[in-house]
Amino acid sequence: MSHSLLLFPNLGAEEGEGWPRAAAHPRVRAAARLWLSAFGPEARAVGGSVTRAQLAGELTRDRDRAALEWCDSPAGLVPWLATDEAEACARRHGVSLAAAAPAVVRRVHDKAFALEVARARGLLEPELAEACFALAPEELGAADTVRCRIEAAVARWPASLSASFVLKPRFGTSGRGRLAGRGGHVDLESLRGNLPRLRERGGCLVEPWLERLADLSAQLWLPPRGDVRVLATFVQEVTPAGVPLGHRAQVTQSGELASGSRWDAELRAAALALGRAAAEQGYTGPCGLDAFTWRAADGSERFRAVVELNARFTAGTSAVALLARARRVGLLEGAREVYLGIEPASLAGRRLEVFADDPELGLWLSD
Repeated sequence: MSHSLLLFPNLGAEEGEGWPRAAAHPRVRAAARLWLSAFGPEARAVGGSVTRAQLAGELTRDRDRAALEWCDSPAGLVPWLATDEAEACARRHGVSLAAAAPAVVRRVHDKAFALEVARARGLLEPELAEACFALAPEELGAADTVRCRIEAAVARWPASLSASFVLKPRFGTSGRGRLAGRGGHVDLESLRGNLPRLRERGGCLVEPWLERLADLSAQLWLPPRGDVRVLATFVQEVTPAGVPLGHRAQVTQSGELASGSRWDAELRAAALALGRAAAEQGYTGPCGLDAFTWRAADGSERFRAVVELNARFTAGTSAVALLARARRVGLLEGAREVYLGIEPASLAGRRLEVFADDPELGLWLSD
């Protein structure tokens, strides 16, 4: 058996066999290169054309080791998302899959799992907990039957929630494959055209479409032994479609990375609850919890602590890794806030180059 550390950058693998097309998008490729940089120089990428980026400036002083201790596996294949395809790739290369079993990942990565746990543990406001529901592939039969079922359920929602809603694939990424409903109705022809894809992606969630004010995330590490660790919480900068552009955090007096949101304590509590629920299912490794604040009908800001649990590496994991390197070389000393992402930055401060061959990605530090 080989003793190589191999990396399988299957970003977008939720999309099934079509993930290499998504991975060819410039922003996805940039995210993949940032992920590769979290590992030591001996690790090499397989199964794609993504090449390792070269760290720039002061960060080069930390290039000869992994950014995080658990990115320093001595051997095996580490995938972005543990799938059957990733496991087959490991077998072809004669190494073990250095990740949770794909069957476990499918269980906890399913958006319905996050909804199930959030509802059971009281992590959602009652009106949201009662409104959101999941449909399995076998429940997505004839389009007119599915439409009637969804519209009957939405009709029971409060008027403030039923005006706009969305069908989301239970396995999907960056907002791909959503189908919108308005005024309590979903377009029959659009539904008919989307049903095959929703079946392929494990079914769908039906939930209100809320006016988002801020996107937040918590990054977790679930070790094989011991309790769940919260690595950081972030404010996420995203496109209207939900594609990550960057991550912003405050550097606390203890050196932690925190979102700075008034909801941060609630976010961390929800993240620990979801992480422990995933660990009970046998999941180990990195994961990220997405959350957001939204504007209610009365104008107040409300918090949805659980949107989905990504049982894989995330862009936030990569941000944690890069910022760990920045801390080790002293770049975070005196910084009160950081932003890692592409321009335009949401943080005024000095800009540092991250990769020598990628001028778009930057690290901003504010004293």
